[in-house]
This record gives sequence, C-alpha cells and structure tokens, in this order.
Amino acid sequence: MAAEFDAVVVGCGPAGNTAAYRLASAGARVLLLEKEALPRHKVCGGGLSAKTLREAPFSLAPVIEREIRRVVIAYEGSQPVARELAGIGAMSQRATLDSFMTQQAVAAGASLRERETFERFELEGGRIRVTTGSGTVTAHVLVGADGVYSRVRSQLFPGAKPLMVPAIEALLWPAPGVLDMVGDTCIFDLGVIPAGYGWVFPKRDHLNIGLYRFRKRPDNRDMKGLLDAFIARYRILRRHERIQVKALLIPVGLAAPRLARNNVVLVGDAAGLSDALFGEGIYYAVRSGTLAAGAILGHLGSRRPLAAYDRMMAGLRFELAAARAAARLFYTSPRLGFRFGARNKAISAAFAGMIAGTVSPARALATLVVLAPYWLVAPPMRPVESPLVG
Repeated sequence: MAAEFDAVVVGCGPAGNTAAYRLASAGARVLLLEKEALPRHKVCGGGLSAKTLREAPFSLAPVIEREIRRVVIAYEGSQPVARELAGIGAMSQRATLDSFMTQQAVAAGASLRERETFERFELEGGRIRVTTGSGTVTAHVLVGADGVYSRVRSQLFPGAKPLMVPAIEALLWPAPGVLDMVGDTCIFDLGVIPAGYGWVFPKRDHLNIGLYRFRKRPDNRDMKGLLDAFIARYRILRRHERIQVKALLIPVGLAAPRLARNNVVLVGDAAGLSDALFGEGIYYAVRSGTLAAGAILGHLGSRRPLAAYDRMMAGLRFELAAARAAARLFYTSPRLGFRFGARNKAISAAFAGMIAGTVSPARALATLVVLAPYWLVAPPMRPVESPLVG
C-alpha cells in the first residue's frame, strides 16, 4: 500500500522548504522529495535581501556569511557611486542555505527522501498518486518546487514555460587580502554587459562574480567572454587562486496564467517567480511557499479549492509585472540608467527600497517616471573609489 501524506513537495529549494516547514509546523503530513543528496551546489548569487530575511519562516542567521552594509554602482568601472545601506541584506551560499532550510522543515515534522526523483502524478478520486524513482505515494496536494525545468509543471501545464533570461557566475578565490578590501560591499557594474549588469558579491572565503542579461543583443551573446573581460579589468581579480564558472537561467515571467490546478500548485522558479530588474528570486520563492502553505492548509481543513492560491498571488503578480516594465525601460540603455538613475539620489533610493522591501516595484517604476523632469537635471552623486581598484 502506498504511503499517504497531506502534501508532497518536490524540490528542496527556498520555495519548497518554506512550504514544507509551514505545513509541517501546522501538523500536516509532509513528504519532501529531492533528486540530489544535500547539501548540493546551486548556481545562484546567494544574496538575501532584507525583505527575504523578514519573510523567511525562521532565522537564517546560521547560514549568513556576510552582512552587507554598502553598495557601489559603476559604469564600465568608472564614476562609481556608493550608498551606505546597513541592513539592506546579507550573503549566503545556496548549498548551505537550502540544506539548512531542509533541516528546519524536517525538524518541524516533514519527511525527507534524498536522491529521489519525481516521475509523474495521477489524479485518483480527489487524491494524487505520485510516482517517484523508487515507488509511489499518495497525497491530497502536490507542490511543484522543482526549479526552472520543473517536471511537475511540464505535466500540469504541458508546453508552458516561464520567460527566462540567462546569467553566468564565477566563484573566484582571490589572492590574500582581497576579501578584506571588498569587505561588506556589493559591487554592481552596468556597463560590462549590454542590456544587463555585472556583480561582485563577497562571501566568507571567495567572491561570487557574475553577469545578468535581460535582453539578448548581438554584442552580449558571448557571456563567457564578457565575464572573462569583467574579471580581467581589475588587477585584484586577475590574481585569483582558482575559479569555477557556471551558467544559469532565471525565470522572470510567470509560467502560466494559473499556478494551481487539480490539487497541484507551483511555487518559486517552477512558477516563474523572479524579479526581472535585478534577477532576484529567493524572496519570491519564500513568499510563494508561504502563500501556497496557507492555501493548502485552508484546503486540508475545509476542502476549499486550491484556486485560492492564485487569488493570494495577485499581489506578487502585480509586483513582478511592474519589475518587468522597469527592466524593459532601464535596460534599453544601461548607460542612461546609470547616468540619470543610479547616480541620482532619489532614484537610487527607490531601487534600494525595492531590495529592502520598503518600496514596491510599482512605486519604484512610478518614481522613475514621475521624477523624470527632476532626475534629468539633478546633480549626480559624488563619485567614490571602487574597492576593486585597490
């Protein structure tokens, strides 16, 4: 006889772990399926915004490697400007973050099966039979939290895919002393890749360096070459001890008009939930996991339709649509975006507020448009010296 659960969650990323933790904490019988052994590497910048830290269902302090207090933005390395932003966020690594979150879900009562693949699901009289690599289980609800290439999504909505944009990252172990020079500063460069940006994120023992590309153009197709050029631009990055390079896809558009159907819900990357302006997805993963858990608990308690999840997601849908509109505007010309946006105190404050969670993407977009007469003539912020130049 197949084991029975209230919910089967496929994928041990931030979305799946959040849903599993909140469900198990409320007394639901939860099974977590993870196709790899934990911890496992996940290509991701690992930035935890202030709003993510607030939204997480438990403290993430044990996996934080750096508190971020300063952001530096440049254009092709020139005229960098800085904002002191204590409390804006922190840095972690996805391998340790995901493993820690899974541990919390298991401690709350969820069952975990590692190295277990999801194969398919079938509806059986109001329940779901889930076939895995080693057998079958049944559940009231199935949660697809299995990333951009979600197998749950491909069966739930055949042919549906989120809008995806590429990024590439390098994990770089620099020469002694470089990490101290970067310190608690995140660095962004809007000129190193057309229609995108470059980043340098400090971790405990290495730097996470990468490129995000919102729109494909003839001059930004060779992302590996552009990443190599970005690293070669700075002497302190060229003198690295070792490096690992990997590419990834970031979903910046919803995978389907609905994210719940037939007692199956999609969360996180499987649903297409990332911010198109920054490429940030951990907050939306955690938030969607929370909302999905709420809808599932309501369904289990009263058999209310899981369609409530789509209604609960309306706010996030609006936020992400506003972020896509801002990205289309900003990445039309990152040069102008830097000159009139990043170097403008009011505009940069609005976008910093997006990361902190104090300003919605819609409000940031409105600020950009409404203040156009101001930011076109306002004096720019005073340039500073980038930590990369040392």
